[in-house]
Amino acid sequence: MNHKRLTPHSADGFTRALLLAIIVLGLVSTLGGWAIMGMRHVLSPVLRGMFGTCTVVLLGLFVVAWRRLLPARTIGLGCLLFAVSVCALCMVLRLYFPVYGAALDLQPLYLWIPVLYVFAFTLTGHKTSLGISLAVMSLFALISLPYLVRDIDGPYANFTLQLHTVSAVLVAALYFFSSYQRRLHLAELTVGELAELSNTDELTKLCNRRRMATLIDIELEHRRERGTHFAVVLFDIDHFKKVNDKFGHSAGDEALIELATRARQVFRGMDTVARWGGDEFVALVRNVDLAEALHIADALCRHVAAKPMDGGHGMTISCGTVMAQDGDNVDSVLQRADAALYAAKRAGRNRAEGVPLVS
Repeated sequence: MNHKRLTPHSADGFTRALLLAIIVLGLVSTLGGWAIMGMRHVLSPVLRGMFGTCTVVLLGLFVVAWRRLLPARTIGLGCLLFAVSVCALCMVLRLYFPVYGAALDLQPLYLWIPVLYVFAFTLTGHKTSLGISLAVMSLFALISLPYLVRDIDGPYANFTLQLHTVSAVLVAALYFFSSYQRRLHLAELTVGELAELSNTDELTKLCNRRRMATLIDIELEHRRERGTHFAVVLFDIDHFKKVNDKFGHSAGDEALIELATRARQVFRGMDTVARWGGDEFVALVRNVDLAEALHIADALCRHVAAKPMDGGHGMTISCGTVMAQDGDNVDSVLQRADAALYAAKRAGRNRAEGVPLVS
């Protein structure tokens, strides 16, 4: 099955676009707040400095993201740390230095802090995100703890306690959801890998016997329903036992891998090749007649024989080619292909032989 996936490039582009939008929103909010407080004449020197610093940092982050000077994840972490620093500074000013932070309203700020935890869980793996979120939550708790101990009935005490409670529940929920998503993703990968392993020959990475038998059965069904034509080519390495005896089984494995590679090159883009068992391979050739199938099989023989293997010794193959016919099943097709293969062996090897259709 083919699934459409975001490529790393497109995913990175989407992340950068999202970061740019967040940074622009931050700039608009910063400049808007600066202007509104200025018109109300409630800006302290500290707040002016904070707004100015925020503007400079956000502009810098925008340039870095726009010019792709750093990876998107690094920029995202930078945005998160900057937002946490601003929120922490606002809490400190309002709770402990009201002379400088009297114009700040903590309640709207507290409503935005949970968004930081959501943002954190979009940046990294679920365990790292949990660590970042717990560190941020601990920072806010430590900032507010002296205030709560000193003035539990203060104007911001109840809302601060609610913030910490909501933060703890939100982080736990985000971690649970992230863990579930990760387990689901791993389960999907495992199912896909198992399916691939069950249909793939471990040595050559071609289809295995099970998969090829299924494909031939499907093509036979198509032939019965639609009248389509296809050929089966059964081929193996000439004198393969001598290769194993003379050069060792590792050389035999290398010969099988090399034959699989060369078969892919001949059948590329048009057919399916499988390792049937031992040194036998099967190719499924669709929409051809016997003459065309024999021509392709002969091309495979020439391609294999044309170039020695990496060890310097040559290799040839023999092919048996048959057309599917009425009343065939997988076994009958392969039996006739096997007969054609042995005809090629008797005729001198390094050749392709076919069995004509039975009328």
